[in-house]
Amino acid sequence: MDAPMTCVQCGHPHPVPITRRPRRPRYSCRSCGAVFRDAIIDSERPAPIGRDPLSAFMPERMVRWVRERDPVTDAPDRVTLARWYKDFDALVAAARSSPEARATVERVSELPVDRLPAGVPAFSKVCGALRATCYDAELAAARLGGADFVLERVGHVRHWLATVGRSTTWLEARPAPPPAREEVEALLAARDWYTTDQVRALFRALFGVDKGPSVTGVLERFGDERVRQALVAYLESGARPLREAVAAELDAG
Repeated sequence: MDAPMTCVQCGHPHPVPITRRPRRPRYSCRSCGAVFRDAIIDSERPAPIGRDPLSAFMPERMVRWVRERDPVTDAPDRVTLARWYKDFDALVAAARSSPEARATVERVSELPVDRLPAGVPAFSKVCGALRATCYDAELAAARLGGADFVLERVGHVRHWLATVGRSTTWLEARPAPPPAREEVEALLAARDWYTTDQVRALFRALFGVDKGPSVTGVLERFGDERVRQALVAYLESGARPLREAVAAELDAG
């Protein structure tokens, strides 16, 4: 019997296939949050580093590099995690011309230097794409180019947002005043575009916040009809089913 597929990040067995937009098969690990394609699995890479808490928020090569530095927290805040990503990306870029940087990367990486990506979107840009798309990993990755290493980064950053970084999400923003009933009714009659005031009313009705995802992100994530049903539900009972759906998915990791 063949050995079960394991996560390329933490080694957890049976990653979940993602089939919404298949090209080559994609997988998601419910244990550490990694999102990857089977094409980047390398049988000659070092063994997974185990259950280091940081492995949920970054690839194992980056975990090794961070752990070699000064003592660090297992639950990094936004500023710290953004700095780690920025500095590690700079190290990988320097490894193409600096022998010293190359030696450092080769020491910590499970992949050869020449297979590591250049120009992966920065941490803040990944956070922005996830925010805009209601924290949907596939939609965010598609906005950022959709390459294998983009998927990897989106998966890790999303897991941080779902856990340690939850307070930075729009789900945790200060509640906004409720929209007027006539504003919501106007949204149901609107077609194709919204004014600035209508966008604010939309976010207040659907999510209870003044600033949330992008309108296009909401429509891509849920579709016109589901948004319409959610607006009707808000008018009838004050319910916010789309907010509940986003929160439930983040709760699941």
